[in-house]
Amino acid sequence: MEILLATKNKNKFIELKNIFDQSNSEHELLFYEELIEVEEDKETIFDNAKKKAIEVHKEYQKPVISDDSGLFVDSLNGEPGVKSARYAGEQATDQDNIQKLITKLTNEENRSASFKTVLFFYDGVKEISTEGVLDGEITLEPRGDNGFGYDPVFQHQERTLAELSLDEKTEISHRNIACIKMVELLNEKL
Repeated sequence: MEILLATKNKNKFIELKNIFDQSNSEHELLFYEELIEVEEDKETIFDNAKKKAIEVHKEYQKPVISDDSGLFVDSLNGEPGVKSARYAGEQATDQDNIQKLITKLTNEENRSASFKTVLFFYDGVKEISTEGVLDGEITLEPRGDNGFGYDPVFQHQERTLAELSLDEKTEISHRNIACIKMVELLNEKL
């Protein structure tokens, strides 16, 4: 079965397609560069992923997988969470978001955090969701030149995600964990 990935991000598509291919998926992911915009205005990453899958399915009448992700910091009651991409404002850069996060954590002892991804499949009838979580902690100084978003300040086992190669990061990533679970469920149920 062909499944449309609800993203305009070609890099995300390539990453997930590689995981599908390496996980012996019986299904093929499709990429539409001119995908409709879906406003992510829900209170949770699960609800955003579900909304996106349903709206994209309605537009294209194809099975869809969508995702939403966020960084959740324990001592900040889960901030930035669902607002991770726009933590410092709607037009915020990665640097702006990182700076706001570091500022809020400067006097915090507990800097435990987790990256979470929800994948949501919808074909007009069936709904399947999976979650991937990567635990770590926030550093007060960015380190590394790879990755994007909060990668330079998210430390997992002594290294930030920005200090890992793409292959090393992909192997442990929250998106990878959710994607492998999704492939297994799709192969089993469809």
